[in-house]
Amino acid sequence: MISIKINVSKTIIVLLLLVVGLGLLTGVSARYVGDGYSHNVADNYYDSMSAQDILNKYNDTTCHAEETAVCTKVVDGDTIYLSNGDKIRLVGVNTPERGVQGYKASKEFVKKLCLNKQVSVDVDDKKHSDKYGRTLGVVIVDNKNVNEMLLKEGIAEVMYIPPSEFNPYSWQ
Repeated sequence: MISIKINVSKTIIVLLLLVVGLGLLTGVSARYVGDGYSHNVADNYYDSMSAQDILNKYNDTTCHAEETAVCTKVVDGDTIYLSNGDKIRLVGVNTPERGVQGYKASKEFVKKLCLNKQVSVDVDDKKHSDKYGRTLGVVIVDNKNVNEMLLKEGIAEVMYIPPSEFNPYSWQ
């Protein structure tokens, strides 16, 4: 009876060490702790601006278009769907989720730039997709980096989860 209790205790300790070790190896919890990100940009801030007004503020990107398609849906500020069936998660950035302050402004910004327009994607060569099967990449419109623009506009935060080909801290 005593040896069974000791074996169960040892098994539990080993399992806990494995879980903690795997967490450290993947580094997700250690590298990204953003949760519930919000911002104070008004929902209608971009209403009076054209996509060209926004694009004119930014320099051309050094990212390279690896695929091109029409954006058919904007889910939120960091996820879009393309006509080729791909779901794109904008790598390196995090925007507010539905119900969180700033959600609408971030989503409307991306809609203005991308929806029903041809966009290109520079796919992250170090990590092609996320756990939801979305392609990770930089969205490019008129040779401008939309991920970078979200950060510079203050409507996204950096979400750097290595491995990644891209360093979003260089976009701020």
